Amino acid sequence: MSVIVMTREMGTLGKEVAREFAQKKGYRVVHHELVRTSEERASLGEESEVYRFLEGSEAETDAWRNNRAQDGYLTPTEVLELASEGEVLIRGWGATQLLKSVPNVLSVRVCAPIDFRVSVMKDRLGVDDHAARQEIKRSDAAHGRAFLRFFQNDWRAPENYDLVLNTSHVSPSDCAEILLHATEAASFGESDEMRSALSDILLTEKIGETLRMAGVAGSRGRHVEASVDYGNVRLYGVVKDPDAPRAAERLLATKLGIDRIQNDIVHATGFGD
Repeated sequence: MSVIVMTREMGTLGKEVAREFAQKKGYRVVHHELVRTSEERASLGEESEVYRFLEGSEAETDAWRNNRAQDGYLTPTEVLELASEGEVLIRGWGATQLLKSVPNVLSVRVCAPIDFRVSVMKDRLGVDDHAARQEIKRSDAAHGRAFLRFFQNDWRAPENYDLVLNTSHVSPSDCAEILLHATEAASFGESDEMRSALSDILLTEKIGETLRMAGVAGSRGRHVEASVDYGNVRLYGVVKDPDAPRAAERLLATKLGIDRIQNDIVHATGFGD
């Protein structure tokens, strides 16, 4: 049930690394960008022409569109569901941090110096040096902003990853071999701890999503959060509606079948006034 999460950086040959590994190991590869909600995804347009060039042919893109990523965008819940199924390589900037705390998940950054990336993009897109460099800078800046907004972290920091692979020095095929050996190590194999952590994080996301969609959390005066530890659910936060704590319990029982909750939500008179 090995799970690999990998950054996607323009012009680093990350697609080739993932493809080589998938062929060797028989894993699925899912490409995505992370969005907070299904509603946010619906407001986004089609992926850019540059992105289509990066990912491959028209046929490959059509096949990719039909997978679980739904036009390349996944919510945290969907990423976690994919990880729970196992034997998958999830390539995109968000999954590496989303699954950072899960034991045995192999987190990988594929990188290369800017000049190498510019050379790759020039060949792929048939553009000059300046255009390729500008597109890479635009992509990196967008990913950096999104990563900071979601996780308050720097996506380039090596301490966020288990492996950092430089494709200007190591070929995609050799990178895939390194990943293959890593997945066979005990550190990145299936474990009870991994399954339990994935289950807890997935349930936490489902609870948060359910509460936000119902308007119980996520807005002024409705600061409700959830934590799950070995299946034990705790709700906490401060709300101005005295009925909100019980409403949250009823909602989770109806929508998710959760009938045992430690409810530490506090009603504060005058909250938000």
